[in-house]
Amino acid sequence: MDLKNKITTIMPRVHDLRWQIHRYPELSLKEEQTAALVERELIEIGLVPQLVTNTGVTALLEGGRPGKTIALRADMDALPLPEETGCLHSSKVAGVMHACGHDVHTAVLLGVARLLASFRERISGNVKFIFQPAEENNPTGGAKPMIEAGVLNDPKVDLILALHVWPELPVGSIGVRDGAMMAASDRVFVKVLGKSSHGSAPHQGIDAIAVSAQVISALQTVVSRNVSPLEAAVLTFGTVRGGHRYNIIANQVELEGTCRTLNPAVRRLVETRIDQVASQVAVGLGAESEVRYVHGYPALINSAEGFTVLKQAGEETLGKDGVVIPQYPAMGAEDFAFFVEKVPGALFWLGCTKLNAPMVPLHSPEFLPAEECLAVGVEVLSRAVFNYLT
Repeated sequence: MDLKNKITTIMPRVHDLRWQIHRYPELSLKEEQTAALVERELIEIGLVPQLVTNTGVTALLEGGRPGKTIALRADMDALPLPEETGCLHSSKVAGVMHACGHDVHTAVLLGVARLLASFRERISGNVKFIFQPAEENNPTGGAKPMIEAGVLNDPKVDLILALHVWPELPVGSIGVRDGAMMAASDRVFVKVLGKSSHGSAPHQGIDAIAVSAQVISALQTVVSRNVSPLEAAVLTFGTVRGGHRYNIIANQVELEGTCRTLNPAVRRLVETRIDQVASQVAVGLGAESEVRYVHGYPALINSAEGFTVLKQAGEETLGKDGVVIPQYPAMGAEDFAFFVEKVPGALFWLGCTKLNAPMVPLHSPEFLPAEECLAVGVEVLSRAVFNYLT
């Protein structure tokens, strides 16, 4: 089976699909055109697509012989960001672009579906393709609703794999590690309640701005003094809103931030301490606080089996030097984590920056994965399937 030659023949179609999706990006839960494109392509390949949760799409490829079931997942949604890549295929939708590479993910998985369909008789088992909406819609996401709709059943999925473009790795490489791959992502809301007075008479009020400044400072000690230095945690407050006028003591300040952790025990500890510290600091300064900690995506933990399957496929595709075992997980989040909470699986990072080109980070208006990475993604996932099901 000359897999590389076969991949070469389908890549023009894969590239065309990528640019179609790139030109017409759609926000979370609004992926109607993308879902319709995916359905048309799956039908052309000879599969029977099914809509799940309005804009999610699945299809099952049954092999020539019975066996296990492996699932492959790609996310489809874009971000509310105006594109600044200067690309000929730039977004035609004002204020929306594929700044996280989900156009690549979707096109790669469609390429894998086309390739595997042509080798159906050589497969022992089933391949379930999952095209997921709303990955960017934290804290709800799109994975959990699809799981609740039964996407991992009928037939029961034994292993699930996914990829994510990764600009910190060059084209021609992938990154994958056993265990924690990406972090849990939670939202933190703190409301500090004081009492208004004239700015010239602060003693007659309770300054919520002054109190919130102390709360923010004290909360940084949750990570530095309550979390073990051998564990990972990040607590960042990105917005502070409060006050009505320059000469009025603010009676209320609202803080909004994000908390990232890798260990579920650390996640629980940080949640508890945020509430305790914010409340006690506020009370100590005569104010009150209200804390709301919203669980978003859990940590993405690659299973040993999923890691082994992807590592082998990566080495067969790129050689041993092409497979990077990252020393540390990323503190970014991915709702694929919900899938690997339910069944064994793993996600790998797909290198997407050309050699000697500047690294443009995810979620940048200038982010544009190199075309050459798509064939790598198709081959790694395809080899993973063949190794698992033949």
